[in-house]
Amino acid sequence: MKFFHESAYLTGVSVPLAALRSQQSTGIGEFPDLAIFARFAAQTGLEVLQLLPVNDTGFSTSPYNALSAFALHPVYLRLADLPEADKVKAAIHQLRADLDPLPRAQLDVVWGRKLPLLRQLYELAKAKKSWTKEKEAWLAERSWGLGYVVFSALRARYLYAGWQSWPEHREPAGNLERLFQENSEEAGFYVWLQIHAERQFQAATQACHLEGVAVKGDIPILLNEDSADVWSHPELFDLTWRAGSPPDGENPDGQSWGFPSFNWEVMSRDSYAWWRERLAHAAKFYHAYRIDHVLGFFRLWVSSQQNFTGHLGYFRPSQPLRREQLRNLGFDEGRLVWLSEPHIFGIEVRERLGVEAETVVSLALRQVGEEDLYRFKNTLGGEKALAALPVSEHAKAMLYSWYRNRTLLKIDDDFYPTPYYYTTRAYESLSTEERWNFERLIHEAREGSFKLWDAEGRKLLAVLRQATDMLVCAEDLGSVPPSVPGALRDLGILSLRVLRWARNWDAPGQPYYPVQSYPDLSVTTPSVHDTSTLRQWWSEEPEHGACSALGIDPLDGAITPEVARQFFAGLLTTQSRLCIVPLQDWFLLEPSFLEEDPAQERINVPGTVSSNNWSYRMKPSLEDLLSSQQFISTMQGLLKARKHGI
Repeated sequence: MKFFHESAYLTGVSVPLAALRSQQSTGIGEFPDLAIFARFAAQTGLEVLQLLPVNDTGFSTSPYNALSAFALHPVYLRLADLPEADKVKAAIHQLRADLDPLPRAQLDVVWGRKLPLLRQLYELAKAKKSWTKEKEAWLAERSWGLGYVVFSALRARYLYAGWQSWPEHREPAGNLERLFQENSEEAGFYVWLQIHAERQFQAATQACHLEGVAVKGDIPILLNEDSADVWSHPELFDLTWRAGSPPDGENPDGQSWGFPSFNWEVMSRDSYAWWRERLAHAAKFYHAYRIDHVLGFFRLWVSSQQNFTGHLGYFRPSQPLRREQLRNLGFDEGRLVWLSEPHIFGIEVRERLGVEAETVVSLALRQVGEEDLYRFKNTLGGEKALAALPVSEHAKAMLYSWYRNRTLLKIDDDFYPTPYYYTTRAYESLSTEERWNFERLIHEAREGSFKLWDAEGRKLLAVLRQATDMLVCAEDLGSVPPSVPGALRDLGILSLRVLRWARNWDAPGQPYYPVQSYPDLSVTTPSVHDTSTLRQWWSEEPEHGACSALGIDPLDGAITPEVARQFFAGLLTTQSRLCIVPLQDWFLLEPSFLEEDPAQERINVPGTVSSNNWSYRMKPSLEDLLSSQQFISTMQGLLKARKHGI
């Protein structure tokens, strides 16, 4: 859908669909709840509703762990609105009575309980004469549909195991039609689910449109390896490498997210048709979208699928150090091996591992000639192999440390400096002149990479920008290459400004940038789903230095409704076109809507596994919001000034 707001300054709210609660929903928010929420938003003056991804994730609670880049999650279906629902009315009523009291949005629990009822309704639906024609029409209109429903049918047959472990059908190339016929009953069920998910979601977002509320979706750049897209079109992905993030202060080993990287070269052969179709499908439901991890379109940090950290990774694409360049510095083949493969002295093996030294040597290491020097066995391809060795945790920790101690990462016939190359054994062995020449070569490669990233990002983002009429917003957090801001600006893509991080980190005192100085092509927000809420942050920041960014006097003490009102009044003076505030943060204006424990309102804590992650559920119902005149009036007063650009 086309983004229809033309105002210079717009204000919105972000919330996971699962977090919504209404008198009709069953344990989590459902597609029709968006229409109720839009009525509340319209009354307050909110113009944009931002959602987390709603793609099918099966029983996974993370919205970023999708089984399909296209398919919607049927868990958000309202059972009572489906055809033939009257025939299982009592069961639907009982299910809602069982799940409505849940304090958290337990998507996996709700999906497990809804699934049997959906199968009953499907059995009734497929008996209709019109079903075959309806099914065929849906499949004919979606090139991704056949692969998704066959994948889903086989996945159910194999008890929801990842396709890599299926006993057969791991490579479906050319067999989708046959596999569909062989699994027509189960595959048809997933067609039916998607037909009704699309209908309910489209009806809900159209209701938002009629209320003057634009819906903003979330398009993750990456996709789960265990997904219909990777299974049915493996040529579009690179399963050798896993995307992640490079080592930094908070994550000294970097991160491997487990998602495969893209094969951009193959995608380019049909002008990125997969991406264009993905966005065209999203445009059926959204007026705007957020590109998650937009930096990945410029360059993506990748590491081998044989590693579980991102320590030994590199940016792809990037300009390598060529073998010939390194030889010109005096590094012959032997020294290139010294720089690119770990070397461990026998004495340190014996000193660090004691009685385990002999076992570790026999399992993992091989001697270099007659020297008291060792390298890793060629059969050990990565950190995962080291983790599987029958040795102590102490020994494994030492093996990881030694394995990562390499100055260069060899990829095919090229080399890339490792993140901590300057602390490695081989680097420390270089002479002063060799170090100077080596650093110069790295600097030249880095400058070349900057140009490469700029060209790559502009090329790929231009495809996305031109694919639909949706407003495009970018999540550009992290270590941002210098070319990114200019590329986003030139393409008319909104960048992101998270208040707590929008600071001049290089200046004394690291002052906040005034929100009035934010660029118009940007989105301002006080918090996002991966951060603490505003209430938590406020309690953790006793100096409340962010007030300087808002142009207001310092606000001391707890964040009371009055303090929150002053905070939002300052925030809404931002020059960003969009100001999006999480629903939990808006609730600071009405304490009865808040949880007693602020930690219960946080959406996700990255890098942790917890039942609280992705399970926030709003305390009041949507009907409570609609009847809360004081809350609505307070928000109206705040948003009125924003609408006039004050």
